[in-house]
Amino acid sequence: MADDKPKETAQSNPISQDSSEIFDTYKQGVLKVTEELYKFQPQYVQMISNLQQEYIQLTKEFVNKVFAAQRNWAGSNVTSTSTTIPTLTYAPYVEQFRIKSNEITAQALSVFHTSNQLAINALNAARENMKLYGKAIDAMMEFNNNVANVWSSFFTSAQRQQYFRL
Repeated sequence: MADDKPKETAQSNPISQDSSEIFDTYKQGVLKVTEELYKFQPQYVQMISNLQQEYIQLTKEFVNKVFAAQRNWAGSNVTSTSTTIPTLTYAPYVEQFRIKSNEITAQALSVFHTSNQLAINALNAARENMKLYGKAIDAMMEFNNNVANVWSSFFTSAQRQQYFRL
């Protein structure tokens, strides 16, 4: 009989060991994929940053060219002919236009500043939520481990009671 008990223990250990190896293999695979994704993240950030810089540069060039074309068009209409609009005196409106344009620009910059601050706050909140998510996962895993331990001890005591009844 003494030989039978070690065999049972030996038989249960390979199953437990196989199960452990399966989980370790799966865990290693998931961690490898995560690390590979992590390696590319700085490249994505750099490429997005480069794309944004190119977009801003092209936008500046576009604005400069559009206004240069408009200035050329307005400058070509200095003389009045039958096919062009006569030149108007813009002097009374220049100061009003400058004031309103500066007000609109200041308001737009204020909106951009506020929206950027909101975006930064949202990203900070998301980061804090990730930390809370990590803590929730830790708490959930602790709870699950406690439940598993309770069930394990329950079944172990139930098995003992069953053996003692025999």
